[in-house]
Amino acid sequence: MPAGRPTVRGGGPSSVPGLLRRHLGLVVVLAAGLALRITAMVAYPPALWFQGDSGAYLRRADEWPAMPARWTYPWLLKGFEWTGTVAPVVALQHLAGLALGVAAYLLLRRLGGGAWLATLAAAPVLLDATQVTLEQYLLTETLFTGALAVAVLLLVRRERPGTLAAAGAGLAAALGMVTRPTGVVALAALLLFLLLPWRGWRAPAAYLLGVAALFAIAFAGTGSVRGALGLEGGKFLYGRTAQIADCDRLELRPGLRKLCPRQPLHQRPARPDWFIWNRDSPIHEAERPEDLDKFAREVLRQQPGDYLAAVASDAARYFWPARLAPSEVCLANWWRPQLSPSDWAADPDCVPRTASPDHRWEPAPSRDTEPNAASRFLHAYGRYGVTPAPVLAGMLLTALAGAGWPRRGRARLRGIALLYAGIGLGIMVFSVATSMFDHRYGLPALAFLPIAAAVGWLRLRPTPHPTARPAPTEDGPGRVVSTDGGPDRSAPNTEEGSGEHDERSGDRGHGAAAVPERG
Repeated sequence: MPAGRPTVRGGGPSSVPGLLRRHLGLVVVLAAGLALRITAMVAYPPALWFQGDSGAYLRRADEWPAMPARWTYPWLLKGFEWTGTVAPVVALQHLAGLALGVAAYLLLRRLGGGAWLATLAAAPVLLDATQVTLEQYLLTETLFTGALAVAVLLLVRRERPGTLAAAGAGLAAALGMVTRPTGVVALAALLLFLLLPWRGWRAPAAYLLGVAALFAIAFAGTGSVRGALGLEGGKFLYGRTAQIADCDRLELRPGLRKLCPRQPLHQRPARPDWFIWNRDSPIHEAERPEDLDKFAREVLRQQPGDYLAAVASDAARYFWPARLAPSEVCLANWWRPQLSPSDWAADPDCVPRTASPDHRWEPAPSRDTEPNAASRFLHAYGRYGVTPAPVLAGMLLTALAGAGWPRRGRARLRGIALLYAGIGLGIMVFSVATSMFDHRYGLPALAFLPIAAAVGWLRLRPTPHPTARPAPTEDGPGRVVSTDGGPDRSAPNTEEGSGEHDERSGDRGHGAAAVPERG
């Protein structure tokens, strides 16, 4: 070999050891997240069961082929009925949780974030004990979160999403809203993300076409717009408004006045869902289901300040720890790993159950069981392995500060930070405004707020000044190496790292993966 000629060393960045070194943080956190999920499946087989909801989904799955098209989660359960158990559904949900973390990491690296910043943003959804526990439940949260995450990724991964990507985002966003009505927040936020930096009608039109296509399928299965949108009945909003209704000063017709709570205003239950499910609730006095909607609208019209104050107060609880009432502690226990979920005979309201070993819409029979090693570990981990409320507040503030930072360029990062922050915050506020405060309802924000904070930080950090480097040399056709023997991996410029379009070079702005603009 001629003297002074550079060499390509083994174990480079494209080799497996090199990739592991470059993404060491993600590998460690991903391995820990995988271990937690395997432990959960060993601790609570075949799945955790939430009283009421889990059985309702399996009952609807048994209604096939008469099952309405809008019941997306029962269709998922139906797809695995042939296995004779619900364990594969739980395994799929755990894989989806891992995929959310990996997708967050890859997106942030694509936007110019460093490996450790991207790892920190992926860690909450991978390691949070509440996230792992909810993935073990037969509940819609994982499907809902995954659908919205896919919709957002399809629109932000490139500066200008193509027609197919926009249509796919519309389908995914509509799937999220059909799964849980809270998804309307993401559906609207994504449309604004496409419209505000106007670049033509094709992407917004394709997005709306994707939304319309899925809702058309749902409408064909339900026969009504309200049913297709998942807005059947007004019992949840009734529970939200009944908690604050001051019937002494409300003007109500007699049929609606029967729905007024019997307790004094300051002695009502801490949880609005008491007015939905309790046998002593006046909800059973409703003459027609429509009366629940009318009562709620009257409270909103005549007590707007009280309603907004209640929503703001409950939404703030996601970002700052507050003392929980006994009934709220009971509900919170469902979303933390328990020692022995099968032993629920003594306290069926506050101890999680397990699903039946077969594909049935009833939980496993009540029985006393000893905790196993896996459940003991998860129970101890659940005490500390959760994302603290002030950390969520810090994420939101970082995202908003970064989006509002007066820095030239990086406009696309501002939009992405606001998009992720808006979806995360919107999910929390919308669930409180239409139902109640519950850690379960706010958990999907964990897939969005960390990314929003990381993108906001990218806008806040100072732009590094370029440093002089020796000119690279060529080692064969198309092979460029630096003079120190390693591949030339010079950092992308500011516009590349932020996903912006550099007019001088024609780079479309995707960091190291950028390609020249064609045509």
